[in-house]
Amino acid sequence: MLSMFVSTILSGVIAALRDRSVVLWTILGVLSGPIAVALLLCLPSRKALVPPTPVRTLASEIRELQELRERGLISNEEFEQGKARVMAWPIASAIRPALPSPRAMADSGWTWANYQPAARAAFINLAQRHHLDLQWPDDVPYEVVCTFPVQEGLSLAITLALEKGSVHCWGDGWTLDGATPGSPDVGLPAELVEGLDALIGGSGRLLVRTAYRDTSPFWTSLQVQRNGRWRTVRNQWDIPILPLWRRTIIENEPSRLKPQQ
Repeated sequence: MLSMFVSTILSGVIAALRDRSVVLWTILGVLSGPIAVALLLCLPSRKALVPPTPVRTLASEIRELQELRERGLISNEEFEQGKARVMAWPIASAIRPALPSPRAMADSGWTWANYQPAARAAFINLAQRHHLDLQWPDDVPYEVVCTFPVQEGLSLAITLALEKGSVHCWGDGWTLDGATPGSPDVGLPAELVEGLDALIGGSGRLLVRTAYRDTSPFWTSLQVQRNGRWRTVRNQWDIPILPLWRRTIIENEPSRLKPQQ
């Protein structure tokens, strides 16, 4: 009976995904069990196959720019500008291929450097809101890096860094990577700002899970309190090798710090 039940559910789901008769294959799943599931998986789908989208590469982008220059549609300066933009911006993003006119060249997409001013301003704004001192280390391999050291009002060190349009955040025993602002005008994503404000203000926390016999966590959640419950606003997770782990709560506890005389 368990085999019939599982086969019925699988037959119905697979038939729906493959655009087959759900009623027919559900009945066959009840009657023939795993055989119907195996046959259904072997049948080709009736859905139209969408041709794959050709992948653009750096070489194809630069080659199109060279062809435009050879045809006299763009100048040497416009070619160099377009080449620099292609090298600075990822091909996987939504950029126009080989922009043909000087006006389009001038109004083309941003490069990674455009994210730096807003990110730096957001880091400073976060420090000013909580009356914290920050440092700008130059030995960390990121574009813009700031550190909130342990100080009065902050019992844990927090580091924020910008790299290729993504904001990374880490501290002792935890890491949150790859938060994307979405626009160069936005220094920090809204959910990360909410979580950091709550963490520094004492109403948020970091939930860290670390597998046994491992030093780095596989799960980090930045949580805030909403309606009396903990809600995750930003997390980073992976699958642990061992199904056993320990749970750690990291909170800002300014009371542990002694005031400076």
